[in-house]
Amino acid sequence: MVAATGEIARDVPEVPGGRRVLGHAMEFRRDPLALFQRARAHGDVVRIRFGPFPVYLLNSPDAIRQALVGQARKLEKGISFGRVGQLIGNGLVLSSGEYHHRQRRLMQPAFHRSEIARYMDTMRDVAVPRIEAWPDGGTLALDRELRSITLTVLTRTLLSSDIDREAIDEIERLLRVLLAELLPEGIIANIPALAWVPTRSNRRFAAASRRLGALLTGIIEGYREAGADHGDLMSILMHAHDDETGTSMTGRQLRDEATTLVIAGSETTGNTLAWACYLLAQHPEIAERLHQEAGLALSAGDAGDAGHETLDRLPFTRAVVTETLRLYSPVWVLPRRAAADVDLGGYQLPAGSRMLFSPYALNRDARLHRDPSRFDPDRWATDYSRTQLRASFFPFGQGIRNCIGEGFAWAESMLLLSAIAARWKLRLADGAAVSPVVSSTLVPSELPIIVTRHQDWTS
Repeated sequence: MVAATGEIARDVPEVPGGRRVLGHAMEFRRDPLALFQRARAHGDVVRIRFGPFPVYLLNSPDAIRQALVGQARKLEKGISFGRVGQLIGNGLVLSSGEYHHRQRRLMQPAFHRSEIARYMDTMRDVAVPRIEAWPDGGTLALDRELRSITLTVLTRTLLSSDIDREAIDEIERLLRVLLAELLPEGIIANIPALAWVPTRSNRRFAAASRRLGALLTGIIEGYREAGADHGDLMSILMHAHDDETGTSMTGRQLRDEATTLVIAGSETTGNTLAWACYLLAQHPEIAERLHQEAGLALSAGDAGDAGHETLDRLPFTRAVVTETLRLYSPVWVLPRRAAADVDLGGYQLPAGSRMLFSPYALNRDARLHRDPSRFDPDRWATDYSRTQLRASFFPFGQGIRNCIGEGFAWAESMLLLSAIAARWKLRLADGAAVSPVVSSTLVPSELPIIVTRHQDWTS
């Protein structure tokens, strides 16, 4: 079909159930995960409405791969407005075009395999003592605990051990406010005009955003004044120069990228580990296999204290993390906006079209995964070739916007999960009812876990 710019691609089927005036906005606000799963039955590319505005949902791996890889340069991130843009500015997650390409080129050396191996020393120094100190037989709010640990890991890795505990605590408090308010009513809350209405939520968000920006700006200025190389991620970013132009990042660019890394690098990994612990608490036989692998792979005196060279000896740990990402992808929805007319899934969508796809819904599609609701880490050893895996499962994205911190996230997730599995048995507290809460990421509603030390563990 040929669609003029700004027109609705009317032969894209509309998901039934939309209201006359509001369309699907109320259902999206109430339960977006259910809406995405319901939409799969109506086609690989379907249309919903937020009031009069059409939004296209991509439901098949082929259509999504076209968006992420084949047609990627015709698509923008689609969320560079409202609260998200206010918070992270022109950081790597939101930037586009040549600017995005340049920033990624400058940042890439900081995430080289050799650097990640070095960062693991910081990960161990921060995380392992915290995990070791959990109270034997005690009940932990494990979702909050793991997000706190991963935030501290990221902050120490990014900003070195010179930053004091008080500053880290304040950053953590600010992030709790910002992430809670980021998408309070789903993506529809980010309509540009609504971001500036002086509601209590907008005021809270703006104040926390300004304070976080001021904190990070002060830290960056301190780095510049000291002129020393701290051997951390921020030092690498500050000393990076574009080979083509010889320029480095400005203070504003460093602040935007630091904000992006603190948010993306702590919340997502913390929630992945929380969901993994939730699943292990429900499947003690899998938890025991994880414990046995940690004991075999790691030396007796340093169990749980993995190094980068150890990760290859933890294949089942990696499978557990992978299966957790399939069932509870922290990034539950990804938006795009067409900068030009674009062909996706057999339809031409006009420039300006907004589209969404949900890793949560895709990963629970029975056409792609047998018994998709079942927690089965072994499926990754038996069911999938690499080609099939890349086509249907991409927890860190694909193409030019594949997550730059993927290697960091894998290393941290496997290190922390092996440390937990080596030391602790996990049991969900009696009466606890855990469900996914849609926020900026997919968060457990609550996660009270009773931790009991393994009898064969000696520290």
